[in-house]
Amino acid sequence: MLPDRGLAPLNYRRVGHADLGLLTSLELDADQIEQFFDPLDHVIAAVRGGPAHSAFAIEAAEGMIGFYVLHPDRRDGACWWLGWFALVRRQQGRGYGRQVMARIMASFRRIPGCRRARLLVTPDNAHALRLYARAGFRRVGVTAAADVILEVVLPGLANQPRRATPGPHRTCRPRLSPAEHAVRAIAIERGPPCACRRG
Repeated sequence: MLPDRGLAPLNYRRVGHADLGLLTSLELDADQIEQFFDPLDHVIAAVRGGPAHSAFAIEAAEGMIGFYVLHPDRRDGACWWLGWFALVRRQQGRGYGRQVMARIMASFRRIPGCRRARLLVTPDNAHALRLYARAGFRRVGVTAAADVILEVVLPGLANQPRRATPGPHRTCRPRLSPAEHAVRAIAIERGPPCACRRG
């Protein structure tokens, strides 16, 4: 998946846990937060509380226009989650969602041992579902809160299963069902922001 031609390039930078307050400078619409997003202070607290969570600012020429969070599944080392993904509403509908998803997918492919990526999205968010389908995500389940679980299997040599270590220290990890502990996914392509409803 390639970003749209003619779009201004975006910059990405990792936001350290101590600097997560920066996310509150985003101009997310009140209805965007109310309908599809947890309050930003809840998002920040969840990311700070997850030592392996990585938050990234999405920046255009005029400054920060969004962010996303990646984190591993605590119960399945081969699976990573797209936690939150948000773009401010004034930047939606311009193709930036596809551009950012290309970056996110490249990030997943570079993670050693990552063979699957997952996210949650509300079933009525057609724009987000279309964006994720273009990135290769497919429905694999539904949570108790009726959020759709989407998954993509990542191709590539870097993501091939590791060979088992011979000897007595070999352990097996079963594939587990979708983790209810995973942070809810939020993404916006255009129109109403997409993601999960608050429980």
